[in-house]
Amino acid sequence: MNNKEKLLLLIFSTLIIGCAETIEAEGSNPKEEIKEKLKKIIPESVEITSIEETEVEGYLEVNFNGLESLYISSNGKYLISGDIYELTDTGLINKSETIRAKKRKEIVLGLKTDSISFTPKNIKHEVYVFTDVDCGYCRKFHSEIKGYLDLGIQVNYLAFPRTGLESDSSKKIVSAWCNDDPHSSITDLKLGKEIEYNLCSNNPVSEHFNLGQQLGISGTPSILTTEGRMIPGYVSPKELFELLNG
Repeated sequence: MNNKEKLLLLIFSTLIIGCAETIEAEGSNPKEEIKEKLKKIIPESVEITSIEETEVEGYLEVNFNGLESLYISSNGKYLISGDIYELTDTGLINKSETIRAKKRKEIVLGLKTDSISFTPKNIKHEVYVFTDVDCGYCRKFHSEIKGYLDLGIQVNYLAFPRTGLESDSSKKIVSAWCNDDPHSSITDLKLGKEIEYNLCSNNPVSEHFNLGQQLGISGTPSILTTEGRMIPGYVSPKELFELLNG
């Protein structure tokens, strides 16, 4: 989450606390009451995608399109921005990450968008990698693509131009997806070569980018497993194989 988004959430969290008594008084349906109050406070550009129950008694999870989730008390009085941990005899369990992983898994299972996939002969694991063609560690990752394939890891690339959808990096990666040979095109770009711009209208780059923002991705490469686990940054073929087997 960037500073602008943090400031935005700080502003409307203060406003939520100010109207807590009204929510509590009307609260025959806390989810609907909270959603209606939030919609009156937050900018129209901020979309509330869902308000869900949590394992923490008295707290609901508010999910936004392109923003980190927040937790709010069912009476609308308290707002939590951050992770919730459960204290157990064996240590701390990050309940927020457990919830996020479940949602990410649901997204992966329902993913129908076009990826540029590098497929091994014998598939043992499959990952989705949010990538940027001008990112140094993305290039390092791709320079070892044979190593991932040799270990049976299918790599499905999703586009995430870090500098935004209007950037030169975005135009490059769009051109790779629009090319007749996207595998060679994305390989050339990751080698620092230039390819001819081809900005077709039916490319999935904006869809990938918005999905990445929804998942809270801020850097590349970001590796998403089929179990919903997010592995940020570059990981060597051997390390990734071990993580996927763990």
